Amino acid sequence: MMGRPEPQKAPTGPHEPAVGRLAYRLDELADALGVSRRTLERLRSAGRFPKPDRVVGRMPLWAPETIRRWIEGGGS
Repeated sequence: MMGRPEPQKAPTGPHEPAVGRLAYRLDELADALGVSRRTLERLRSAGRFPKPDRVVGRMPLWAPETIRRWIEGGGS
């Protein structure tokens, strides 16, 4: 049901940053985890999903490490 977010590919050109993905939006996490956005919204409402690391406007963002820890902790 819930897998790990896909690892970032290595830079392929001289102008691509060597830094991996810094944050994920809720819809990106849903796709990466193989669940619906609504499922993640329900987990958030129930307090079973990590709080976002940052909010830009009204958009919550999660760091890859936060999601990795959540998955390693059982994902609930």
